[in-house]
Amino acid sequence: MLKAGPQGLTPDGEKKKARVYTDGFFDFVHFSNAKLLWPAKQYGKKLIVGIHSDDEAFEDAPFQPEISTLNQLDCDIIAIPGECAQVINLRKSRYISHPTTVETAKYEEIRGSDRAKQYVISEHVTDQEVAGRLMLVTKSHHMETDSILEFKSAMLPFALDPVSNEPVISVSLFKQNYTFAPIVIGKKPKATDKVIYVSGAFDLFHAGHLSFLEAAKELGDHLIVGIVGDDDVNEEKGTIFPVMNLLERTLSVASLKIVNEVFVGVPPITTTRFVNLIKPTKIAIYPETHPRRFAGCTQLGIIKEVAPDYDATCEEILERITSRKIASSEDDEIALFSGIPLNNNQH
Repeated sequence: MLKAGPQGLTPDGEKKKARVYTDGFFDFVHFSNAKLLWPAKQYGKKLIVGIHSDDEAFEDAPFQPEISTLNQLDCDIIAIPGECAQVINLRKSRYISHPTTVETAKYEEIRGSDRAKQYVISEHVTDQEVAGRLMLVTKSHHMETDSILEFKSAMLPFALDPVSNEPVISVSLFKQNYTFAPIVIGKKPKATDKVIYVSGAFDLFHAGHLSFLEAAKELGDHLIVGIVGDDDVNEEKGTIFPVMNLLERTLSVASLKIVNEVFVGVPPITTTRFVNLIKPTKIAIYPETHPRRFAGCTQLGIIKEVAPDYDATCEEILERITSRKIASSEDDEIALFSGIPLNNNQH
């Protein structure tokens, strides 16, 4: 990922513009979107993000940004994502380049302008890769929980404050001996902070997840998010789940401003022993969370149901996909998703 420059300067050493524009579909909200937006933010004090309408998600749609677009939005420049810096295979997590030919073509008119700034994107997962996992019904992207320690360099940019370039989010691996191995050391809670703990799969991160985390954060000051490992999620949900592996789900959560700390590989069932280890003020849960996930903790009086304002689920999103054919063109059908059992115990 592009490294932040000194405060007030771009990575190129130039003075930051007041307002920078970038755009996209931002479908399948996942950590790769942060990899697109964070570098764009380095070129200005404020980042204005355009989200294309559903009708524009087709090849011939008129969604070409122009100089007049920047003038209308009172933006100084447009930040354009370039080709991926490298195409690599991190263990079982396949990263492929961005953007597609169609996405690249849409910037051709404005690319040569002095009001356009192109930046290089580091390795990441695309929407097409996510859809491919569903089509192939594969678990090859899953990873061992302890292997997360090998990806500190991948996590660090997501834990950084975009202005100070210092870690503000802590990421730690939960070990079976009930200790934590630090991966990224950020800010720890103050003695007076109310610490809120939530846990789950956070697969295919979506607006419902964000709404839940926002509601949980309102209960206190320091939000800790526990992310369940791939094997435990798969044991609970079966087939290909999780669609996003542990690293990808961790990066999605770590990129959120409202999150203060991430515990990776937490137990799927939260016990009193685990609660005594992390000492939360409250544990926030969905109203429909299965009681067994917090068996033995109810007597502690710290469990609080929160109702998110937007209650989307992975199941609803996957049903949109499994109920229709996905095609690259009218004559080129790619796949028909069917028969993927869905449940909502892990969110």
